[in-house]
Amino acid sequence: MIPLFAISLMVAGCIAQASPELSSSETERKLSDTACVPAGTWYDPATQQTLGNDQIIKRMQDKDIVLLGETHVIADHHRWQAQTIAQLYAQRPNMILGFEAFPRRVQSALDQWVAGDLSEQEFLKASDWETVWKFDASQYMPLFHFARLNRVAMVALNVDRALTREVSLKGWKNIPSDDRRGIGDPAPATPEYLKMLSDVYGQHDNREGKKNGDPKGPDLTDPMFSNFVDVQLTWDRAMAEAADTALKDARRAGQDARIVAIIGRGHMDHFLGIPAQLKDLGHKDVGVLSPWDQSRPCSELVSPNGIPVADAVFGVAFTDAMMGAEKPKLGVMIEASETGVRVDEVIKDSIGEAAGLKQNDIIVQAAGTKLTQASTLVSIIKSMSPGTWLPLSVKRGKDTLELIARFPAGLEEPKTPGPK
Repeated sequence: MIPLFAISLMVAGCIAQASPELSSSETERKLSDTACVPAGTWYDPATQQTLGNDQIIKRMQDKDIVLLGETHVIADHHRWQAQTIAQLYAQRPNMILGFEAFPRRVQSALDQWVAGDLSEQEFLKASDWETVWKFDASQYMPLFHFARLNRVAMVALNVDRALTREVSLKGWKNIPSDDRRGIGDPAPATPEYLKMLSDVYGQHDNREGKKNGDPKGPDLTDPMFSNFVDVQLTWDRAMAEAADTALKDARRAGQDARIVAIIGRGHMDHFLGIPAQLKDLGHKDVGVLSPWDQSRPCSELVSPNGIPVADAVFGVAFTDAMMGAEKPKLGVMIEASETGVRVDEVIKDSIGEAAGLKQNDIIVQAAGTKLTQASTLVSIIKSMSPGTWLPLSVKRGKDTLELIARFPAGLEEPKTPGPK
């Protein structure tokens, strides 16, 4: 079974794409059946109308918080975000850009970047990009450069994984107040959000009774599912509160600012997740815009209870290259430790699992290089070529093991986004 915290990562981006098992002709047929939002156009799911770009931007005029969704690994989503940010900036230049990609502890790095005090490499290192977010930085850099060029403040919205890991193990109510990083109690998940989270959780829960698909699905009487929900609510609440705080700080400084947040669409689809937490904080009119891949079923534009997926979606054509270049991934969640790089989680069916890595292993060397930072291991993995082997020295308890990670000739993306 995939670890609970690893399952939680699925919701952040909620990747939806054409099945890799389909042949080219089957994929073309599938896309022709589901291409309900033409590429390069805006569509209002509530009215089922195609709208002009000026109409959508005008709709956002009075919204003080606008959420722009993404699937983290799709380059065209970030290009669309850059385009939309520029249009929103032209409309209301007193802008703040918020990012799910950064935990609050690296806020100083964002401030230094916007001020022009860091190079790209220095910024990515100072923000701990390779051990926190890990997705292709080149896809996000145009957004960061826009902020820097126009001196638009950047705000870190997220929290450290250490907190959500504790929540996944204990549940929110069992986290002492002093250990909650200042985050308030989240508003409870609505039945619609529970259903969405249940669907994600059920896809990866192989326990007896769930293996063949329990029609009722898990509920909050299942401690693991309850903690899984708490992890999502912790993320949603933390990012909503960070956006709320940034907006209030700007208002106290006399600025009529608007915050535009860059987040995974799983945190905002159908106005659930972050929009619901913002509503609980008093923000009743939050703008939600999202890219729409033509591989997504048209039925997802509106939920079964009639809630549109967003205020508007922008059609993005599906191409074989839209997922970006494939990169080697070990399939583990990692963080630095005093003696090397600790393995937090091992993803099922990953290269790391096949190599014999286990949770709490300490990787002390990779390819003969002593590891003192998680980013060093990430760089080594990225340098691997298909079909090559990576020797690892691993400390497990009192034992030191020599393991081999074998990267196949045809690399595949791991089933869960995020791990290296």
